[in-house]
Parts: sequence; structure tokens; C-alpha cells
Amino acid sequence: MRRHLALSGVCLLVLAGCEDARPHAALMADAAADVEAIRLEQAMVRFDSARATAPDDAEAHRQFATLANYFSLNAEAADAWERALELDPEYAAGWEGYIGALRWAGIFETDRRYGEKILRVLPEALRHAPDRPVIYDDGEEAASDLGQLDAYAAILAEQEATRPDDQILLHALASLRIALADREGSDRGRIVRDSLGAVLDALAAEAEDDPNVAAPVLYRLAAGYDFRLLRREDDADRWLERLEAAPDRGDLADDLRYWDLAIDWQEALYSDGGAGGDSGDGEGDRWDEVSRLVAEGLKSKQLGERAAWSARRYATVRAEVMASLDPGPSSSEVDYPRVAAEPPGPTLDPDVAESLFTAVMEEIRWQDGVYGSRLATLLYFGIQPEVVLEKAVAMEAALRADRPGYLYAGSRGQERETSRKSFIDQARVIQARALTQLGEIEAAGALLEELATESRRSWTLAEYARHLLRENRLPEALDAFVEATAFRGWYRPAAVETAEAIGLSEEAVEERLAVRGPAVERELEQRELGQRIEREAPEFALADQTGVEWRLDDLEGKIVVLKFWATWCGPCIEEFPHFVELLDTYEGDDEVVFLTVATAGSPRERVAEQIEEGGFTFPVLFDEQGLALDYEILAYPTTLYLDRAGFIQFKREGFYEDDYEEGVARRIDALRGDALQTDQAN
Repeated sequence: MRRHLALSGVCLLVLAGCEDARPHAALMADAAADVEAIRLEQAMVRFDSARATAPDDAEAHRQFATLANYFSLNAEAADAWERALELDPEYAAGWEGYIGALRWAGIFETDRRYGEKILRVLPEALRHAPDRPVIYDDGEEAASDLGQLDAYAAILAEQEATRPDDQILLHALASLRIALADREGSDRGRIVRDSLGAVLDALAAEAEDDPNVAAPVLYRLAAGYDFRLLRREDDADRWLERLEAAPDRGDLADDLRYWDLAIDWQEALYSDGGAGGDSGDGEGDRWDEVSRLVAEGLKSKQLGERAAWSARRYATVRAEVMASLDPGPSSSEVDYPRVAAEPPGPTLDPDVAESLFTAVMEEIRWQDGVYGSRLATLLYFGIQPEVVLEKAVAMEAALRADRPGYLYAGSRGQERETSRKSFIDQARVIQARALTQLGEIEAAGALLEELATESRRSWTLAEYARHLLRENRLPEALDAFVEATAFRGWYRPAAVETAEAIGLSEEAVEERLAVRGPAVERELEQRELGQRIEREAPEFALADQTGVEWRLDDLEGKIVVLKFWATWCGPCIEEFPHFVELLDTYEGDDEVVFLTVATAGSPRERVAEQIEEGGFTFPVLFDEQGLALDYEILAYPTTLYLDRAGFIQFKREGFYEDDYEEGVARRIDALRGDALQTDQAN
């Protein structure tokens, strides 16, 4: 099926390529030039046309697949990789790309068939590309998600029979042993890690003084000591340094190096005294070190990694600018100003402003997500509003056309449409602010009034209030700030300040909120409760931490609150005390059942530790069947609300303390109301 995208009158055919009469060689050359210039969507379209004109050109399929992967068109990328490998099965990097595309297609489409396909093609992939560690990583993760680690173990056993001394395979076997031990629970994981640590220590002793150690051995040591396995970071860093210097390293160091640099960058950026902490030579050294790490990261060969480092470059420049201000504004002040002035921030030194502008424009080129907050940063300082306006208009057009690279690939259906609408509103607010800075006050006001009327959110209302303040329409501005506050926005201080400017007290603001608050809450509740999923919940039969089996069929006639979580998820653990309060509130309520599911990748031993540390007694089911895929879980924590007939009606991702208990109660009461209406109808 073909999907057409319209942009400036040009047909962009993302999946199968616009027809193009130019010679194949010209298409390939133009597409390569587009990649070099970071015109990636255009390059993808041209490579797609090239593979249509020459279906037997493996390189055209490979290049299209690479860019489709970049834009998270993973199913299409997998198809292209498959065709490329049919034409040239010896291309090892193609197998890595193919397995990776299947992996991400399975994640974003929450479809277990992609993971199952990985396990089917994995033996062939490892025959052609045995020196690609990422293939093993994706294979293990897919097997874990499906609850089929034993099947993955059988594949590795076959590989070991023919390649018993393969160091990359031995590392994969070690990783698998830890995953299997973590699944068993008790202290099995610790025992296995200690055993593997002894093996690596012996290998390290042999390699320590040998200048000619082969790169695969160095990889096994660096990856084995890494935080994902043995968590001995000093040892991991030491062996990674030797691996990077090895003449035969190939691509073995790339993935480890990327994560090592990313962690170093984060620590350096957010350190108090710079890269060297309090003992460093001051802020100058700090920014020099952070910039050095960014420059190193931008040398990556992978498009996705270079895009990520472009984003880090912007974050670095922005952080340095904010650190130079006294006092520095918060992120929310920059994105959602509360003062009337436009621009709301100070004027920067021209060189500093140019540096920030360049960093924003460089990141936008990569088309790696919406960039509204970047444009808002420029507007905060009044930097080139005419360019900001142009980019905001382009962002709105791209979102309306649903072009690739702007929205999170995992969002679908109503969730995707809600996200798209929100970002379109953000783009339009930015346009209005840019128009204001350019002196187009009337046009800006009309746009903001339209947004405040047709897209009632706290921040669209607040932006209209700011405009009214600039127009000296203070009573109307007060009403808009009150409405923005009622919509759960942080605009009460602005409302109070506006009230005082027209001779009213803070009590007057409270009185208005007391009137508008309940009405707005009803409106918000209607929005939330009206967004039903209405999908039949997949059956499950899972044992909890005490060995009791829970089956969905046995819960028919009850409202089920099903929470998916993971041991490595901080917000999940933060939510648990509030979750316990819910259990106390609903204790004795036979109509409602609360269950939690520890997702694949959560070691039983760690689950037990966290439950014990918190003193929690609620049921924890262990997902060893790929249930998270069946329930389309893409983030943690995720809470699903199932009605009495076993249909998923509501879904909430993340943990937000504000309105937590009340929100849960609203959804449960809505499902009770459904049942009551059904009973009355019968």
C-alpha cells in the first residue's frame, strides 16, 4: 500500500517511491547528495524511486531501508532489508539492519509476529554475520519479550557447537545465562554474575600484558564488565579504551563507545563543578569538556546517533546560555512564559545568540521529532523571529501531512491524533508569538483568540491572556488566566498579579476559580472519559509472586485495573505507595480487582527486593508470555482499565502525583456507570 505526502506541491511517496523518469544512476547520486546535506526525507524518497526503477539493485534497497529505519518506518525497512539480503546475503551489516528493523517494528506496532520472525531468521543471520553483537542483543530482547528465552538458547547452542571459541558468541551466551538466572529468581542471578566475573577476570589476566590481543577478546571484556552485565564500570572503560585502539576492531567498539560518550556527556553537563566536579578549573573547563564530548559523538557513522548528538549539541549550548544568566529562567518559563513582554527574556550577546540559533537550525535539519521547544527558546530571547515563524509554519504543515520524523512512532489511533493536534497547536502558538515580535499584533491576536476558543488548553488560554495584557485589556486577561488555571495550569500568580493591576484582591481570583473550576473539571473529565479504547483484552494466565495463578477469564464481571511496570523504571517505584493507598481505599470492594504485571526484563530477585523494601503485599504477576506486546505496552508504568466484559476502556501512561487517586476513581466510577446502564437496560 502506498502512502502519499504533499509538501510544496511535490508528491512524496514514502513507502514505494514516486515514479521518476530520470536514469537510475542519477537518482542514486542525487539521493546520496541529499544524505550528505541532511535532506533525509528527500533522500529516502529518491532511494525509493531508485529501487522501483532497478528492483535488483541491492544498494538502493539498503539505502532506502537505512533511511526508513531512521524515520521509524520499521516494517517498510524490514521489507527492504529482506529484499536486499535476497540479492546479497553476504552483506553482514544488512543482517544487523534487518534484525533491528524487525525488532523496532515489533516494539512500535506491539506485534509479536516480528519477534517470532527474528527467532526464525536468527540462525541464518548469525551464519552470515557472526561478528555483529547487536544481532545477538536484539535476538535476546525479542526472545525475552515473547517469553521464549529457551528458544533463543537453543539457537545459541547450535552456534556454539560450530564456533566454540567465538568471543562474541561467548559474550552472548554469558548475557543469556544472566537473563535465564534472573528469570529463576532467588539469588541465582548473583551467583551467575559472580561466576561470569571470575571467567572474565581470568581472561583479563591473560590479556593484560599482551599487546596483540584480538579485538573480539577486547570486546568480550569491555561488554562483559559493562553496566548491563557485571556493572564494573572502571574495568569496562579500561577495556573499551584498548578496544578502540585495536587495529582490527571494525565496528565492535561503536555501540559501546556511543553509550559511554552519552553517559559521560550527561554527567559532565549536569555536574556542579564541571567535568572534574568541585576540583575542576571552573565553568570554562566544564563547557570545554561537554563540547569535546559532543564533537566526538558527532563523528558517529550512524544517522540516528548523529541526530541524537545534534540534539545534545543544542542542549549543551542552551544549558551554557542559561547558566550565564542571573537568575536563570526555568525550562517552563522559557517554553510557557507568564509575563506579558514579548520577547520575555533578555537580549543576548550577538555571538551567543548566533551560537544558539545555529544549534537550533542544525538540529531541525535532522527531522528527528517536533522542535517547538527549540523555537520557543529562540523566541524567549527574541532571536530571528522571522526564521522562527517560517519554521513554525513548516512544522505545522508537516504535522498536518503526517510526514515521517515528527511524531513518536509508537503512538497510534486516538493517542496519535491527540498528540498531533497538540503539536499543531504548539506550532501555531509559536507563529503567533513570532508575529508579535515582528509587529504583526492584529494577526497574532486573531490566531491566539482562535486557539483559545477552539483548542482550550491551559497554555493556549495563557498565551491569549498574555496577548490581552499587551493590549491593556486587563479584565479579559484576568478571565483568560483564571480559565488557564482552572485547566490545571500554573498560572495562578499571573491571575493574581493581573487582578491586583485592576484593583481586585487575591480573593477575587479565588472566587472566580471557585465558579469556573468545577465546570472546567467536568469538561476535562468528559474529554478523558470520552476517549474509550474498547478493545477486547487478550487472555492471560500468569502466576504471581506467591505462585497463585491469575486468569482473566476468572475475573469476568469485575472491573480490572491492570498495571504494567518494570524494576528499572523509577516512576513505577515512585507510584507504588500511592497504589497501596488505592488498595486500602478499595479494600472490601468486590467489584474491582487491582493487579500489577512485572514486565519481561524485570528479574524476579529484584522484584522481590523492591516489594519487600516497600512492604508491599499486592499481587505481582510475572510476564513470561509476551503479555506486554499483546496489551500494546510501550511505556512504563502503564495502567489499563478493563470493564466487566473484559474490554480495555482506558489507558494511562506514566505516573503523575497530582489528581492520581481522583483520576483512578473517575475511571472506575465511569466503568461502574457503564455496568449500571447495562443492568437498567436489561
